[in-house]
Amino acid sequence: MNNFERITASPEALGDFLGALPILSGPWDDDFHRVFCDSCDAENCDAENCAHQAERNSPTWWLKRAYTGSGPVKTDSTNPYKRQAADLRLEAMHQRDRFGRDLLATELEEAAATIEALAEKLEAADNGES
Repeated sequence: MNNFERITASPEALGDFLGALPILSGPWDDDFHRVFCDSCDAENCDAENCAHQAERNSPTWWLKRAYTGSGPVKTDSTNPYKRQAADLRLEAMHQRDRFGRDLLATELEEAAATIEALAEKLEAADNGES
């Protein structure tokens, strides 16, 4: 077994490795704030008082989340596909934050990511790219 195989043996192994790196923040921090902090009603919520300690600063939590792309929940684009994807992301946010429907929200976000990928292919084809 080499070092790569050791640190990528599981999400936990990779999460432990990433968590041990001397960095100030990672993509898991941005995702944590988007998922938990943006809709948090708590006053004086900081690292010590956070109700989501298990997920805070946790690369492992982030690694286990479904990849849903990074598109916006609002857009000024005139492209109907990008508008539809943004609408799906907004609905996903509502389903997760208001109703606690994480599975439905994840499916909506995955659909949005698929639509965005197809929109990129269409734009590339329109521009004569392969």
